[in-house]
Amino acid sequence: MNLTYEEAILELEKILDELESDDCTLKESIEKFKRGVILYNHCKDLISKAEGEIKILLEDEENTKEETFSMEV
Repeated sequence: MNLTYEEAILELEKILDELESDDCTLKESIEKFKRGVILYNHCKDLISKAEGEIKILLEDEENTKEETFSMEV
């Protein structure tokens, strides 16, 4: 998947709005839900990768500082 985090979040929000509107058939709802799960996992992977990069950047040769970052999704 080549979506940025921001693009994936926007699509996920759109799907949530559509599912909450009750205008979807059951089949459409299931397909949207599947796409939502894929988008959620993609965002989670991007966040994990970013956290790993941040940890690497914070490493010091003599001691390692690990910071915990909380991100709102």
